Amino acid sequence: MLNFPVPYPDELLYSTVARAGVHFGITSPKQLLDEVFNDRKVVATADLPSHIEAIAQQYPISLGLTAETLAYKHTLFPLYAPFIPESRRLRNLDSMIRRTKGAVHLALGVVTSRIRQRHHFHLCPECLEEQLSKYGEYYWARQWQVAGCKYCLKHAELCSTQYELHNYHRHTFIALAPTMTCLSSQSNSPPLDKLIEKRVRELLDLSPSQSPSLEQWSNFYRRTAQDAHITKKSKIIYNDLKHKILSCWPAHQLTQLGIPVTDNQSNWLRFFMRKHRKTFSYLQHIVVLESLLGPEWIFKEVLPQVKKQTPLVTISYYSPSKNISQTTLHSKREAWLKIVENKGSRKARLSGSDHLYSWLYRNDRCWLKRINKKYRKTTCSENRRVDWHERDKQTLEKLKTVQQDHANKLNSPRRSKNWYFAQAECRHMAQKMDMLPLSAAFLENNNEDVASYQMRRIIRAIQGHDLQPGETPNWELLRLSGLSEQRMKKRTRQFLQHLGWSV
Repeated sequence: MLNFPVPYPDELLYSTVARAGVHFGITSPKQLLDEVFNDRKVVATADLPSHIEAIAQQYPISLGLTAETLAYKHTLFPLYAPFIPESRRLRNLDSMIRRTKGAVHLALGVVTSRIRQRHHFHLCPECLEEQLSKYGEYYWARQWQVAGCKYCLKHAELCSTQYELHNYHRHTFIALAPTMTCLSSQSNSPPLDKLIEKRVRELLDLSPSQSPSLEQWSNFYRRTAQDAHITKKSKIIYNDLKHKILSCWPAHQLTQLGIPVTDNQSNWLRFFMRKHRKTFSYLQHIVVLESLLGPEWIFKEVLPQVKKQTPLVTISYYSPSKNISQTTLHSKREAWLKIVENKGSRKARLSGSDHLYSWLYRNDRCWLKRINKKYRKTTCSENRRVDWHERDKQTLEKLKTVQQDHANKLNSPRRSKNWYFAQAECRHMAQKMDMLPLSAAFLENNNEDVASYQMRRIIRAIQGHDLQPGETPNWELLRLSGLSEQRMKKRTRQFLQHLGWSV
């Protein structure tokens, strides 16, 4: 694609593709996908897009706009890259460069994150004026769309637009137009400090580099807590940590972000300061680092310190304690072996033999692990929390209602299985079709294939414009129907020939 627009500083790739459609006068979303990606199934994703390699191939090598550069400079991937292990960073980056089906959002934890994600595009009206005077057009900036960023670094509060980030029309790239209207009013009093916005800007400006491991992050925060004098021996004093967090961040702000700090034993802050067994979001890292290190730290200095953390040395083999007599050791082994043979390792501990397990764990751990592995018993429990037969009938009623409401509507999208689920507001049931036989049978019988959808579009064009065979040329009928001869199905051709049009 010649003269493909070059991304502006801090512009989303989503915005670049949308501007390409405007520059070349392409109004059809599918045609734009064909021209840019040579794939009509690409989903328009604003934060973590895929198929970046196809966009990088539009530019000459001299510009240096490689796929990795585009991912780091024009997507939100830098917000997640430093906090995931290196193997996952490379794997997710490769998924974004090539083709993926939402795997990146799952792998980075965006789907299940406690951080409240945005639903609409945001913008700064004062920045729009600067864009227009400098570049002659508007574009979507990255930091406007970051969850947790409420303000523009240069100006005041960001404004929400009427366009959703996850639009119903999944393949449509929406360009930022002068007629864009805001849903929320701006605040005339900007905050004194923009801590989150400043730290997010630092992350977005990071260059590609190797990520620290989860163990290195754990060791870094353990040593940082010791330097902040909120530890007692090797344990972190949670009340002191909580006091530091709440003295730096207002409680209502943390609640709005989705990461409130409470005394609950399952609060995220307790798990954050323990051994990292999973990744945490950039907002959680910013909140803790700002509280423990003060206002002088920057990510460019913190990340090298994290990478220098040495892993703790762990002992993988345990021999029996030398101070224990063989008679005592043998009796303890016999007692545990007798219990574990009948009940399995887990039930043996829960049945009142936890003290015996603890003794062997401290004094004969290697033998204990080998025996427990040998006599491990798996339990198969039946999930009876959901009455699937009743759920099946309820879902079937919703699907039938959707069918009746759209029975005489010719202008609806193709009535596929996913369309039925979306209209019935039960998308989550799509993965449970093996538990819903009645609903599955209904969808199998009423799923509209592509040929049937094409014929419905032809009928809509004929009825809407009163077309007659012999009077209306074929090309006009196809244009009004939104079809082309190249993608027309065999059944559709037969249908047109039956109506009197020769295709």
